[in-house]
Amino acid sequence: MKITTSDFGLGSQLFTIENKKGMRIAFTNYGARIVDWVVEGKHIVLGFDCAQEYQEKDIFPGATVGRIAGRTKDGLVVINGQSVQLEQNDFPQAIHGGSNPSQAQIWQAQTFQKEEEAGVEYTLRLKDGEGGYPGNLDFTTIHTFNEAGEWKIEYRAVSDKDTVFNPTGHVYFNLNGEADQPIDNHELQIAASRYVPLLDQSQVVRGDLVEVTGTPFDFRTPQTLSEVFSSSDPQIRLVDGLDHGFLLDERNLAKEQARLTLGKLSVSTYTDQPSVVIFTANFGDMGTVYRGKPEAHHGGITFETQVAPGSPQIPELGDITLSAGETYQATTIYKVNLGE
Repeated sequence: MKITTSDFGLGSQLFTIENKKGMRIAFTNYGARIVDWVVEGKHIVLGFDCAQEYQEKDIFPGATVGRIAGRTKDGLVVINGQSVQLEQNDFPQAIHGGSNPSQAQIWQAQTFQKEEEAGVEYTLRLKDGEGGYPGNLDFTTIHTFNEAGEWKIEYRAVSDKDTVFNPTGHVYFNLNGEADQPIDNHELQIAASRYVPLLDQSQVVRGDLVEVTGTPFDFRTPQTLSEVFSSSDPQIRLVDGLDHGFLLDERNLAKEQARLTLGKLSVSTYTDQPSVVIFTANFGDMGTVYRGKPEAHHGGITFETQVAPGSPQIPELGDITLSAGETYQATTIYKVNLGE
């Protein structure tokens, strides 16, 4: 494994790792994010060329998002039976950690290198009261890349007060290799029998779980995304694509929970989290420019592993409270598969 470090702007660094198969992946401590992943000459994730572009264009691509990923209805959470008002930075909702979240900060970073893998360990302290969140939170994220073509993300956190915590990674995949080519030609598979419908265009949850059988949300066998996008289903039409949480059938890191496929190239998702949020970059003509290419409508797709947004309304999704002194731990792995 080979790892190199270079300047990425705004006081941040870029860490580039290459394995013996010629796969190359790049991370930065600006937002503890993935910037690039090159497989057989294709850039299979969306990213920018410097930290300034993330600051000016879009802070989310590839980032470690926290403290809570997704929308929180009216910015209200309950901790120890008491309602806590979070910053309503997407009024009236709270979204993606508020106005000074983890994805907008430069983390401390330490690289490591072994024979079969290399990576970066990032650390960040989020301060008590920022965004309305209780507790000083010490947040660690570790990005590891190995010879098997696996990118592993490990999350750890400890707070000095009872709080809420539900981070994720916000990588956008596009196996075409170019942002101006939509993902309509990709196949998607998810090991989930239920999904979380949205209430309206506010994109907060309706409050129930729905069986996927007989709907365009049934990805238990692979579906081509063009067929999904052309569906007349009201939930698809509401956001012109997917922006929904899927409750995984089995919480098991060893199980393939999702797969994105284009021809002989695919990416598998493994996680110990209960849900994956799929967002298909439903930006219409409002997408940004990546590496000189204007983003197509449906120019990327996320696999945001977490407790799906809406847990205050739907307790079955999971508990996002984190007690003082308790260690939060979670792991997600994305693996590239190259067909014969």
